[in-house]
Amino acid sequence: MKTSNPSHRFSQRVRAKVASVAALCLLTPISLNSVAAEVSENEPPRNTYLADSAWPMTHRTPYVQGSSPLPGPTARETTNAPKYTNTGLVNITLANSAPYEDGTIVIWGSSIDYIYKLEATPEGSNPRIDRIRKPDGISLTNAITGAYTILDRDNRFYVPGRGKLYAYTDSVAGDAFSDIQLAQTFELPADSLRGTENEDPIVGINMTYDGYIAIATKRGTVAVVSRDFSEFRYVWLGESETGEEVSNSIAVDEDGGIYVVTSEKMYRVQWTGSELSLDPATGAWASTYENGADVQVPGRLGAGSGSTPSLMGVGDQDKFVVITDGQAITNLVLFWRDELPEGWQPIAPGKDIRIAAEVPVNYGDPERPYSASEQSVMVRGYGAVVVSNDYGSDIAQSENPLISNLINAWVVFFSNTPKYAPYGVEKFEWDPETRTLATAWVNPDISCPNGIPTMSEASNLFYCIGQRKKVWNLEALDWDTGESVFYRPMSIWPLHNSFYASTQVGPFGGIWTGTVSGAVQLSVDQE
Repeated sequence: MKTSNPSHRFSQRVRAKVASVAALCLLTPISLNSVAAEVSENEPPRNTYLADSAWPMTHRTPYVQGSSPLPGPTARETTNAPKYTNTGLVNITLANSAPYEDGTIVIWGSSIDYIYKLEATPEGSNPRIDRIRKPDGISLTNAITGAYTILDRDNRFYVPGRGKLYAYTDSVAGDAFSDIQLAQTFELPADSLRGTENEDPIVGINMTYDGYIAIATKRGTVAVVSRDFSEFRYVWLGESETGEEVSNSIAVDEDGGIYVVTSEKMYRVQWTGSELSLDPATGAWASTYENGADVQVPGRLGAGSGSTPSLMGVGDQDKFVVITDGQAITNLVLFWRDELPEGWQPIAPGKDIRIAAEVPVNYGDPERPYSASEQSVMVRGYGAVVVSNDYGSDIAQSENPLISNLINAWVVFFSNTPKYAPYGVEKFEWDPETRTLATAWVNPDISCPNGIPTMSEASNLFYCIGQRKKVWNLEALDWDTGESVFYRPMSIWPLHNSFYASTQVGPFGGIWTGTVSGAVQLSVDQE
């Protein structure tokens, strides 16, 4: 599919939807998330223990779909030049606060070496309020630790570390412009880990719907911690002494399901409200998938799936867990989330019965020898989008985690160059009538080199931080067709390289992203 003319026009229906959601959010600024959800049938149930904001946690909601009901930019002409704020090295996600009493919105962030607060502004100036060093220091072997974060309704910013969980707050409660303070530290009991805190750091984090922090460690400890750090429960995944590797974050549903993909299996761990269970009688399950154990993928941070599980289906819709697997040609894989449909059979001999669909991601080229996606699958309704992170199958990898991470960093740092730049965006759609998953559209000409994409349901647009001829851009594609609607150039410089970061729909209609060394906002003209 070729990209369309950037002068593409929206239908009256889409424009009206953007206007109605924008108006609602302006009229009710203290509840951006819940107000916008009123006009969306595809919005996951709101977790009332999270900040009621445009983007309170990594991947936005406990379903980790990475999509938003809020309006985003709709045209190049009304999307302003990017504004950059230096924050520290590698910024995967930016957590938005609800407005304080004076209307101020704060952006909390976690880089490799710092915790920071920015003042969110409609025009994108975003001055830094405060920045403090992390107590753990920098670890190049466990660089993902602390990348995933959550902000709760009391403005407590939870950040994982090596064997510890940190809670940061305003030093003066209710004062957005006060300094950051480290309010509490929780040290995981040594017997809950498989190895030292360096060998088994916390990787994933989420919030259960009854207000507990759910975490997963690199070697497969899954735990819940009360928000005041007074309660702790855990289970182990896998039978070996070193467990099963977790290299991404986790998803949570409103029924106590905690979804963790390891190097070996896809798990639903059940939180009953008092204990964590792997017993199927409580709703827990485990499913094998094609983990591509012998496939080495440049840019991948661990064995098996390269994606955080995303949850598809709300209300009366069919409900799934969605990942990409670890094969040379990666597949989009859907697992039934709850009870299997009556009479359901495995999709093919040897496949786990819980797998609902397994479809190759080839970006429109059935002869393609290799495809990879390290980003979480972006989900809205029954639609799921995968972007290519195929940096080249001939890039040497190492079994040494430090060397492997340095190679990955090099490749991702230069992923806007012809040598490494990947191309391809593919949307899939689940058909509940036929119970099949199929490609809805492919755009092989768009390059989203390393960032996690998003979409705005109000604007009916898919967004990613892309590149064209080495220039980093904000790319916007039509959600229904995959055609290019517009792109907004930024620069060729690393300060606009998303470097694994999440593309986020912000509180004022703009787009936010972390970068190699800071945070960037592309604001929109305010009417």
